[in-house]
Formats: sequence, structure tokens, C-alpha cells
Amino acid sequence: MSDRRKETNPAKLRGPAGLVASIVVVLLAVCLSGALPSITGGSGSGAPAASASGELAYSSWSFDEYPEYYRKAGSAVVDVELEPGEARYEGLDSLGRTGRAVALVTFDMMREGSDREREDIHGIHPSGWGHNREVDIKMPGEKTYHGALFNRSHLLAKSLGGDDAAYNLITGTRPQNVGDNRGQDGGMAYTEGIARDWLWDNPDGTVFYSATPVYEGDELLARSVFVDVRSSDGELDLRVEVFNTAYGFDIDYATGEFETTGE
Repeated sequence: MSDRRKETNPAKLRGPAGLVASIVVVLLAVCLSGALPSITGGSGSGAPAASASGELAYSSWSFDEYPEYYRKAGSAVVDVELEPGEARYEGLDSLGRTGRAVALVTFDMMREGSDREREDIHGIHPSGWGHNREVDIKMPGEKTYHGALFNRSHLLAKSLGGDDAAYNLITGTRPQNVGDNRGQDGGMAYTEGIARDWLWDNPDGTVFYSATPVYEGDELLARSVFVDVRSSDGELDLRVEVFNTAYGFDIDYATGEFETTGE
């Protein structure tokens, strides 16, 4: 629909009025272009929420420093307003890479997610999938994991009410998913576990939970996932970086191919 109202050229305005008009025009152009990223889709609300993935930088991983494949990186950043029980998913970008997932998890949401039957996700191939095979990964305590190097790793865990869908799954190494594989309480499982434990102890409360994969350039595999967790009483308040790597393997994050390093 055309706008027949007389247009004003901001360039002809002088002083503060001209400056304000110019700013308004620029902001309007940005909004109409869709340049502001948003989180939509999934089982939650379609209301927009800015993505934080461009503001995060992954760090290097050390087997000796982080044998459970995560590091604590400060306090949680809560930058999205949600209703209790609401989840939002950023979806896939033009390269097919999964974006951020964020939720305000309630006890009922956790319980329903834990109790429901897992959907078949074997047909979902997150970006970088396709080079998977069985390997042996050295774990702490002279233990060895034998199995597939990569998992379809949830950003928002099913046990926290997350969807079994492409917009909630990334290609993550086995250690990225569960840590050293013994108690399965490292990697992404660390923050998932503490969120569940808090909700069991505080069934009337909520947990803000955000998982943001961080990619380098056009690479298809995330280097890390930053997880922000804050409980409604503030007892939980942390940001965690989960490393998407595996001891003894050199991963090509652009393609998902990998080889052993001989360590």
C-alpha cells in the first residue's frame, strides 16, 4: 500500500530537528530490512528476542584444565523477557546452522519434558553432520569411551522441556554432550543437571536457561556453546562455556571431518 502523505527530506531540515529526522529514517530502514536478529519458532512464543551469538567468543580447551569439557565464565546474562514455561528458538541460519535456544523453565515444563517419549531424531542432520563414525576417546582416570564421536546435542534439553527438532540440535561431540561419560554430568549435562536439581527443590520457582552456539565465520560446527542459567531466587547464577571438542582428535569445524592427532 502506497503512502500518499507528503514526504519531508531530512536533508533540508536544520539543527536538532534535522538530526532527529535523520535518525528516525535510519532506524526505520533498519527495521524494515529485517537486520535485527530475532528468536522465533518452536513450541514457544514467536515474540522477537535479540541473539547474543555475535557477542560471544569461544576460548581454547585444555584436557588438564577442563576434563569435563566446560568452564565457568561468570554470572548469567538474562537479556530476554519470557513467560514461565515459554521457550523460544532462533532457528536455522542461511548455512543451516542452529541458533540460540532460550526458555524460562518451570517444574511442570521440566517434568513433562522428562516424561514424554523422545521423538525419533535420527533423520535430523544438524550442520556439519555426515562424517560421524565410531571412535575411542580418552577420558580422565584412564577410561576410554567407545562410540560415535558426534551426538545430536540438544541446546535446550528434552528433560527441561526442549523440543526434539532441528532448530534445537547441533552436531556436538560426545564429551560436549555429557562430559567424561561416567556420571554424564559434564558438558551440556552439567547445566542441565543443576537446573533440574534446583527445580526439584523449588517446584514453585523458575529457571532462565539460554544456550547459544558460537561459530567461527562460516564454519558449520559450533566451537563452543555458552549456557546462561539463573534461578528465580538467584541461587543459580552462572554462565558456562561448553567446549565442542574431544581429546585426541583434530576437528575441521568448517566441514565436520576429523582425524586423530596421535595423542
